[in-house]
Amino acid sequence: MYNLTLLLLTKNESSRLKEWGSWFNKIKALNEIVVVDDYSTDDTKKITSSWANKKNSVKFFTRSLDNDFSAQRNFGLSKTKNNWVLFLDADEIPNSDMIDYLNKLTPQNNKCYSFKRHLIYFGKSIAHGQVLDDKPIKLFHKKHGKFTGKVHEVWSSSCQNIFTHTSLNHYSIDNLNTLLSKVNLYSSIRAQELFSQHHKTNLLEIIFYPLFKFTYLYFFKLGFLDGVSGLILSLTMSLHSFLNRAKLWHLSQE
Repeated sequence: MYNLTLLLLTKNESSRLKEWGSWFNKIKALNEIVVVDDYSTDDTKKITSSWANKKNSVKFFTRSLDNDFSAQRNFGLSKTKNNWVLFLDADEIPNSDMIDYLNKLTPQNNKCYSFKRHLIYFGKSIAHGQVLDDKPIKLFHKKHGKFTGKVHEVWSSSCQNIFTHTSLNHYSIDNLNTLLSKVNLYSSIRAQELFSQHHKTNLLEIIFYPLFKFTYLYFFKLGFLDGVSGLILSLTMSLHSFLNRAKLWHLSQE
């Protein structure tokens, strides 16, 4: 049996984390939870601290996100005692098939493991468009890679990626206001990242890339099969592409 650490980033997540106690104790290998919190003002610390028991230890660290999700996660990795790490967000909950997989798994050091992520939007599972190929790496050996990208960070490693054919639910969108707020925040971080890497944009890219993004997600990635929800999400991701480039252009004019 391997030992497993759960790595969690938080920022005022008490309403979501109330649902967590029903599942993580079912993972046999899990014996440590590392929480890196961005100065929450709610009961996040109280709730996560209550998870400590004879099976699980809880380490809680307060650290500013400073618009860099990878740095926050890599900091959390440095505080884990186990080599094997499962990283989740507060709005992600593994399904029973994923928990069963983790309980039966004997992980191999030269491999990392990805899982299908189902976006839950207004209580409906979204299966197409932006999420059609949403299969992020969630389980890995911490000594064989690191997180990269300031926003929408990914685990970067030379290890073989194993798709597990199991899944988790992603409750990232409570309503349209939440979705638009995230798009605004993430596009600002991404534009700043691109600017620091000396990327440039132009009029044609600002006009046509968002149009391409919508066409790609809604038609080629079958977003239309998700009805009105699919339309809203495809348009919003197109808006995200527009804001990335519009904000990058503004930065280049300052």
